[in-house]
Amino acid sequence: MINQLIQVIGDEALVFEEFLQLLDRQKEALVSNDTDRLNEVTELQQQKLLLSRDLNRRRERLIAALKETNAIEGDVTVTRLLEYADEDQSQRLSRLRDAILALNDRINEARNTNAMLLNRSREFISRTMTMLSRLHGPNRTYGRCGAPSEGAAVAVDRRI
Repeated sequence: MINQLIQVIGDEALVFEEFLQLLDRQKEALVSNDTDRLNEVTELQQQKLLLSRDLNRRRERLIAALKETNAIEGDVTVTRLLEYADEDQSQRLSRLRDAILALNDRINEARNTNAMLLNRSREFISRTMTMLSRLHGPNRTYGRCGAPSEGAAVAVDRRI
């Protein structure tokens, strides 16, 4: 059963690596402003997330079975599993744990970079729209206390 768990965790690590590659492709699409490629990458990311959920469910079922079989109390961590694994399984589990932790750090870094790029793009769009709205001369509107105001209203949809 531990070998099955190692296989599932290995599959999860591969999905995380592929997701990291998709984040890199997403960054390239954001930088080049290629919306078609961005949509394609987003769809692939969603597929990887679904696959990751399935693998997570399989891993949870295997861990529950291991807990029952070995009468393990409390949470099951890789460190606790090492007690029930042979030498080869212990080494593979340790390597997978280290690989997944490293991938998690890299994924978080890439996601933060992409979020920053998206926010900068939104700010640029907002500034551009503000400048365009003032292009043909400001419309005089009334502000606080009925005083004339020199500004144009700009609406930006940030639900994306």
